[in-house]
Amino acid sequence: MARKTDAERLQELEEKMEQIKAKKQQVASRIQAKERKERTRRLIQVGAIFEKYFDIVGEDQAEKVAYGMKDAVEKHKEKLMNIDVEKSKQEKKVIHESGEEEVIIPGGEKPSYQR
Repeated sequence: MARKTDAERLQELEEKMEQIKAKKQQVASRIQAKERKERTRRLIQVGAIFEKYFDIVGEDQAEKVAYGMKDAVEKHKEKLMNIDVEKSKQEKKVIHESGEEEVIIPGGEKPSYQR
């Protein structure tokens, strides 16, 4: 068996590098496709929840409600993240994980019963 020349070895290595690059691109494409599918699923779920709780019909209404609630959500996001959804659904009132009930009024308005 004859030994390969340096030029032949170099050519083989370049071919292997091209094959590896192609495999890398395939794996990257699969990862990106999976991430896109996960994001699409998340967006559908969030949209369905938004529609369910706010009786939204259409993108225009959803945008208006979301924009109107934006400041209140940003201001109270930490408290909102501590809501125990399952207990709140059962008791039909907002229950935080600490067990307290708290009403969050958008725009800093005070309810009429608190003067």
